[in-house]
Amino acid sequence: MIDQLRTMAIFQAVAELGSFRQAAKTLNLSPSVISHHVSTLEDQLGTPLLYRSTRRMSLTDAGAELLAASQRMTAAALDGLSAVQRRAKQPTGTLTIAAATPFSQSPYAEAFTRFAQTFPDVHLKVQLDDTTVPLEGSTVDVAIRGRTHDLDDSSYKVRKLGKVQFCVFAAPSYVHARPKPQSMEDLADWDWIQSPPISWSAFATLADGTAPSRSPRVVATCNNFALARKFVEEGLGFMIETYPLVADDFRAGRLVQLVPRVKLRPIDVYAIYPANSPKDGLAHLFVDFMMGQPWAEEHSFGVR
Repeated sequence: MIDQLRTMAIFQAVAELGSFRQAAKTLNLSPSVISHHVSTLEDQLGTPLLYRSTRRMSLTDAGAELLAASQRMTAAALDGLSAVQRRAKQPTGTLTIAAATPFSQSPYAEAFTRFAQTFPDVHLKVQLDDTTVPLEGSTVDVAIRGRTHDLDDSSYKVRKLGKVQFCVFAAPSYVHARPKPQSMEDLADWDWIQSPPISWSAFATLADGTAPSRSPRVVATCNNFALARKFVEEGLGFMIETYPLVADDFRAGRLVQLVPRVKLRPIDVYAIYPANSPKDGLAHLFVDFMMGQPWAEEHSFGVR
């Protein structure tokens, strides 16, 4: 079968080029070898495929029919080879990313979308959670986090993507019923919706490293951003979160930013992935893509 396919390809070259000599030159074979293959094919089929003369060569009806079949065969083979080559060059597979739920409403989500559009053959699985999911023993390829101190440095690689800025906000109805705060110290007499359940000093530390001496009263603790935000909208108290999540609400008047001139300490955001991830694998591809975003490393979003 393989020999017949090879002979058909040689016959096709002769028919398309119109010359045994030209086919021999193109295929890097001797004219006698070319002639032998065509004659063998004619013997096998029991019919002439070419009219030969000293001046010209033309196809018989059988030759024309075989040429069309051979061209279809060659085209199908080339299409198959091209498809495999494209697949080899285009990244494929499943990439699992873990991030905190608020990232779904941040520029990171936009970057996830751009990655999926750029690499359509990659199945992107994004796991959003309101709590930090342990990476040890998980199937997560890349985690987007704001802290790294709980990781074994020898097992994971860490690359800084950028920074996000915290801000303080509340519902207009809650704010208007109280004296306008001028500093974080003034918020000690206000009601705090604690989400996520992290200490006041971790949230309220200023960019210069100082922290308020007093903490506000915690009226609710919640590890879900959507529910905590609902508490705020209903006027239960104020909340601290990253600026990109509520910037549109400030502009629309749905929420009010408190102490806008106070610059809280931003948090660094990292991409974390196993140290043994293949350099040509999807984890490296994704992290490199994220590093290429406008806000990566030295750039920050929500930091004004």
